[in-house]
Amino acid sequence: MNAKNLLSATLLLISALYSSQTGGVGINTTSPQGALDVVSKTGTFIPPRMTTTERDALVAPPTGAVVYNTTTPGLEFNFGTPAAPNWKTAVTTVGTSSNIVLAGGSSDATPPTVGSNTVGDGYYQFSINLPSSAKCKLDLYPTVWSDVNKGVGTDLYIDGTKKASVVTAVTSPVNLHVVVPYSYVTPTALTAGSHTIKIQAYANPYPASATAGPTDVRGKIDNFDRITYSYLCWN
Repeated sequence: MNAKNLLSATLLLISALYSSQTGGVGINTTSPQGALDVVSKTGTFIPPRMTTTERDALVAPPTGAVVYNTTTPGLEFNFGTPAAPNWKTAVTTVGTSSNIVLAGGSSDATPPTVGSNTVGDGYYQFSINLPSSAKCKLDLYPTVWSDVNKGVGTDLYIDGTKKASVVTAVTSPVNLHVVVPYSYVTPTALTAGSHTIKIQAYANPYPASATAGPTDVRGKIDNFDRITYSYLCWN
């Protein structure tokens, strides 16, 4: 061993002996903050490097043991036991990130389009213009006029096709504007281009077989009603 290597080994031994008195081993530090504290601004920590075959030949590797698998390649940890090692990477699954292509909504409460002001009449409508095909989540907060002591609700249409019906869980007092909130996620992606979203007042009666609210639902949307909404689309 040459003089330089001997000096390095001596300094390392002195550091280890000193650190053992403080409860840890420090390399390039006299104040280790753990059982082993390696401090460096110019080098890296390198765990044992081995192939999968060499890793599997290890005898009773402890839980938490770390190796760098050159076959995979990647850093691996033993999540199992010494008797039954289970080597995994720190990240065991990789998810596909989503790309948000459109987001927006109403900055102020928006008035409806009002027809003859009868039960089931009146609706809100807005459009979204997708730059590419995407799924969309619609968060809708419309009010509906309750002219009788019954449930109130709305129908949701996308491009003229009814997608869902939303009703209150209980009957509503007479002469009250009731908020009927709803969140809807399109089950499949909408095509690129413009799409019309329509929220129509629900007409009486609600199907007796339904369980989402009162069996008698009606309502109308008039000039005093308003909606706020937001949307988020991704692919």
